[in-house]
Amino acid sequence: MELNKEKWSESLKLIKPKVERILYKGNVDLLLDEAPKLAIVGSRRMTDYGQKVIEKWMPTLVQKGVTIVSGFMYGVDQAAHKVCIENGGKTIAVLGWGIDRKVVAEDAKLYQKILEVDSLIVSEYEGEQEAELWMFPQRNRIVAGVVDAVLVVEGAEKSGSLITARLAGQFGKKLLAVPGPVFSKVSVGTNGLIKSGKAVAVMSAEDVLAEMGLVKGQLKMSFKDVSPNKPILEALESGERSADELARILKMPVAKMMEEIFSLEMDDLVEEKAGKYFKV
Repeated sequence: MELNKEKWSESLKLIKPKVERILYKGNVDLLLDEAPKLAIVGSRRMTDYGQKVIEKWMPTLVQKGVTIVSGFMYGVDQAAHKVCIENGGKTIAVLGWGIDRKVVAEDAKLYQKILEVDSLIVSEYEGEQEAELWMFPQRNRIVAGVVDAVLVVEGAEKSGSLITARLAGQFGKKLLAVPGPVFSKVSVGTNGLIKSGKAVAVMSAEDVLAEMGLVKGQLKMSFKDVSPNKPILEALESGERSADELARILKMPVAKMMEEIFSLEMDDLVEEKAGKYFKV
């Protein structure tokens, strides 16, 4: 089915290059609801270390109601989908090929399981269109665009997951990376993101939740008897936030959030840099 553009979330509308259509199978509400969304991406040559990170961290993420988004490729992507489902969570698989194209036999079981547990499969490509190399970077912009944060578990120096990481920065999404062994080829990319300051190093699921503003007590505020813009300023006390993050935390439509932020910018109370907003 094709998602009516009238129902598109602001995050979908803001993706660049522009997404022309969203085709889907499963529970499309997962794409549109206000639940926190985390992309988990990484190497197709996932190591035991990467698998263990996903298995150890996933129960905590799922317990907090985080929807896991990934690209359904073998390695880290499929491990994220599979372990999420095993822990009772919801997941969104973004395909890099036609929505009706049959997957290979070893992937079919996971594909069917995603649909059975009321999760979601999406693509911008119609019918049985075969995958081409250029489609995967295109697919990655949707993965990065619809989430609140991107977690890179493992990635080689020229890993496709680094494309998603770069897009996360362009879209103003929180970029997180798991530090890896310095002698591991599939950790060169993640360690490089951390070393360059492009990504925040996370050592546990609790670190991920903290960066997403989901730790118990974090951003717990009373908004009674305050000026209309004060909740935004209070939300920014704990650090930089994208408009999407602020809208989710404060349960405010993104369009309304942008109006409020513009007002704060005009009053020199808030500044924007690289898609993130800071309290002055």
